[in-house]
Amino acid sequence: MERYTIDPASQHPNALRVFDKFTTFRTEYKRIDDQPIHAFFIVPDKLPSGPRPLLVRFHGGGWVEGEAEASIRAFFLELALKHGAVILTPDYRLRPEHQLTDGMEDIESFWHWIEDGSAQRALNTSLPDVTVDAGNLMVAGESTGGHIAVLTALLPLTSLPIKALFLQYPTLNLTDVTRAEKISEVMQKSGLWSESVPYSEVEDGLARVEKGTWRTRAKFGSRMRLLMGMLQAGKFWDQERDAERLCPMRALDGAATLPPILLYHSKGDELLPWQHTEEWAAKLRSLQPDVPLFLTYQQGDHVFDKDDDMETPWLKGPMEFVQTYWPA
Repeated sequence: MERYTIDPASQHPNALRVFDKFTTFRTEYKRIDDQPIHAFFIVPDKLPSGPRPLLVRFHGGGWVEGEAEASIRAFFLELALKHGAVILTPDYRLRPEHQLTDGMEDIESFWHWIEDGSAQRALNTSLPDVTVDAGNLMVAGESTGGHIAVLTALLPLTSLPIKALFLQYPTLNLTDVTRAEKISEVMQKSGLWSESVPYSEVEDGLARVEKGTWRTRAKFGSRMRLLMGMLQAGKFWDQERDAERLCPMRALDGAATLPPILLYHSKGDELLPWQHTEEWAAKLRSLQPDVPLFLTYQQGDHVFDKDDDMETPWLKGPMEFVQTYWPA
């Protein structure tokens, strides 16, 4: 494990205001063909004694881009300071260099790495006095990260007891988002379909992906047009094979009891329809009516919460809800 310097350009202003109270470390959680995949510990410089709660955060980026430690929300940093919690956030393999199932395999490996004590041992190489209570766990993620977070609980991908899910405008109906034929009315209005991407661009993009090319990181905003083209061409994933497991709308059928859930979305979201969130929440209430659910809709673009902090008025209720269950 090594100390890691956060790139200020990868963060929003309110997060930068808080980051000087943390130290970040990078460590390998998995290696494939001599290629490491990293996770990042973001640790408050001042911690109380005793085992510390854990906040696992998955980054978004449409499965084609993103970096684990980039665009950390200020309110997560503030929560970590308030409760003396450790934040842990992983990279994972991205499309199109890898299959969607490869990235999910990495997420499973990440959870096994925590469960078998390897994450704790890695942390103690640099911080020997810090103990993480992996059983005092909140799992969070924005957009694609929310997709990963909710699948973590639905499938489930970990045996650890999740105290709360913090879902920020997650991809809850991947089947509808990626449908290239008979496109739904709500998806026709999405920015993912606002411009037709010529298939020749998709072919060129896929042709540049040499066999064996490795990618677990890409700057936010750098590959959205490629994502649009892949979706429109039906080249994003093997929907027929994988939808039962990897689409949260379908995985909810037969799922074990879920933990308390904070779920929010903007009704002005230009990429992911808020109606998917409404449909998933209704299905959850029907199948698992006893699961505590705090559902709220806001206004703004897809990542409307990117510079919000715990003092942002609309977050007061959601934060109170989350802290009812986490830390335990």
